[in-house]
Amino acid sequence: MSLDCKKNKILSKISKILLPVLVLCWMMVIFWFSAAPAPESSEMSYTVGLQIGKIAVADFDAWTTEEQNAFAEKIEYPVRKAAHMTEYAILGLLSFTFYRGILKKEKRQFLAALLTAAVYAATDEFHQYFIPGRSAEVMDVCIDTLGASIGLAILFFTLKVVRKHCQKSKLTLQ
Repeated sequence: MSLDCKKNKILSKISKILLPVLVLCWMMVIFWFSAAPAPESSEMSYTVGLQIGKIAVADFDAWTTEEQNAFAEKIEYPVRKAAHMTEYAILGLLSFTFYRGILKKEKRQFLAALLTAAVYAATDEFHQYFIPGRSAEVMDVCIDTLGASIGLAILFFTLKVVRKHCQKSKLTLQ
């Protein structure tokens, strides 16, 4: 057995252990965010809204404190939903990578990753039902699943472009 072959087997074993751990760790991160009571969660989104204002609005520092607060409050909801979508886009990508080592057909890898994210989103909403000031919303499951779908769609098209580029490179090398 060659050194490359041994190296590939070791990397394969490591990835079979590491990938499910990464997926579970990311699920724990999502769970941790969801466990925050409503006021704490809103404060996080509000703080991010203030930071967005400082970065994206040219004269934000010249605004009054009331204007800055109004801006942050106005974008708190979209910030929160964008955070949810991003969390689940990452979960979708990690899940896809995990399923890549288990399922042979790429279509099934994408579907399994999407299903994992959707089911976890539903269980996460159920978990939020028991957190003070939070609720379980079907719309949030849809938003989370949309985030996973967007992440997986970006991956799908990226893979398509890379494969097309690799095919062209093979043709020009011959």
